[in-house]
Amino acid sequence: MDNIEDIVNDVIGKLSIRQPDKHNKIERILVNILTEAERKNIQVQKIESNTLYVTVSSPVLLFQLKIKRNKILKRLQEEISEIRNIIFRIGKTS
Repeated sequence: MDNIEDIVNDVIGKLSIRQPDKHNKIERILVNILTEAERKNIQVQKIESNTLYVTVSSPVLLFQLKIKRNKILKRLQEEISEIRNIIFRIGKTS
């Protein structure tokens, strides 16, 4: 029977191999759509169940991004077809 630590490390390793490509595509797309100020105040969290989760730093930015949501989603779907939704949440961005 495998050690739980080995299993977790294996899963994390496999995820980290696949995610950088998607993350790089997302970052490149956002650079073309969002202003520099908007990009500095967001953090892409994860893709889960065909939903992209993005943390934003303020209610004002949350409102701005919700206005741009359809444009962002359409552009993301052109390169990452699995993304069907975007959820913006207020939180701490690094």
